[in-house]
Amino acid sequence: MKRNRILRLAAALLAVTLLTAQAAPAALADSKKDNLQQNVDQAQQEYDQAQQDLEDQQDSVDQAQGQVDAIQGQIDSVKSQMSQVYDSLEETGAQLAAAQQAQAEAQAALDAKQAEYDETWSDTKNMMNAMQKMHDGGSIALLSQATNLYELLTFSNVLNEMNDKCQSMLGTLEAEEQELDARRQEAADTAAALEAAQTALQQQEDQLNTLQGQLSEAYQQADATLSSEQADLQAQQQLTDELKKKLDEAEAQLDAYVASQNQQYSTPSIHCSLDFRCPLDSYGSITTQFGGSDPWGRGHNGTDFSAPGGTPIYAVADGVVSVATSHYSYGNYVQISHGTADDGKTYATLYAHMSSYVVSVGQSVSKGQVIGYVGNTGEVYGKYGGYHLHLELRVNNVRVNPLSYIPH
Repeated sequence: MKRNRILRLAAALLAVTLLTAQAAPAALADSKKDNLQQNVDQAQQEYDQAQQDLEDQQDSVDQAQGQVDAIQGQIDSVKSQMSQVYDSLEETGAQLAAAQQAQAEAQAALDAKQAEYDETWSDTKNMMNAMQKMHDGGSIALLSQATNLYELLTFSNVLNEMNDKCQSMLGTLEAEEQELDARRQEAADTAAALEAAQTALQQQEDQLNTLQGQLSEAYQQADATLSSEQADLQAQQQLTDELKKKLDEAEAQLDAYVASQNQQYSTPSIHCSLDFRCPLDSYGSITTQFGGSDPWGRGHNGTDFSAPGGTPIYAVADGVVSVATSHYSYGNYVQISHGTADDGKTYATLYAHMSSYVVSVGQSVSKGQVIGYVGNTGEVYGKYGGYHLHLELRVNNVRVNPLSYIPH
């Protein structure tokens, strides 16, 4: 029962549709144009969102790449520091070995000098003991052996000289011993300082090794994140490309419909004299030429005339308005079919980015008649809000350079 109701409803809707099609072909044409326009608008919206997602994903990839590069830079810096620490450790080790060798040599020399001092001190003590014995009695025996008065008188001087010489030798040995001890202490201090420096360098090396391990782990994680983001970017790029194809198809269908509407008003009965005029009485400059690249990297299909907002736009020749509507890219725009020229070709002009238009589809217009005003609707860019007129010329429904036909 439910299925029968659905079939009856579908049949009723089909009957209404057929009746409407027979009664109002113009309304159906407008409806088709509206549907095509809606398809374009929806495809454009989906593509714009995908493009935004793609840009966001690219930002994520750039951030991940930046993190990978930053970590790699830190790793390179740590490696450089480790190399410097290793070189310093080798140099410090060599200096420490030299200092320890100097300390050992100074200690050996000090030990030898101490032995020499001890031996001299022992000899001196023996001599002093002998002199003491002479003083106690032995000196009388020596004095009795004197052969003359001079030997007798100088005996005491000889003893004093012997004592002075011994004391001088001991003093010299003591001074040399002190010098050697100072050298030994200096070498010991140097060795201690080098050992402390070596310990500090080894600690720094350990810290750098630990940091390098942490950075290596962080790098692996960042690289994995980058790979994931790049995969997402590739998937998003594929989705964006598919939506761009969908948008191009929708635009092509709309463009074909617009061309068919133009063809409808390009019968031989409508003659195009090719006597065109400039669409503006005055303008600032031509900002983008036909065939040039627009800000989105696409080939430009018309010529852009910069002009203040509200500047009147004129029909370049007699004709019939075949399109008057709005478009996501063109903004408010009007297309005029100028008919067929003596060369057998059809001509039509399109005026885009209007702030508003003052004509309607099917309306006949004369050369120089105001059809709308300069605006910045649709996709525009540039200084002062991007106000300009985008003018296209189609010959046999193929876009050509407007400046090849229209004075400027």
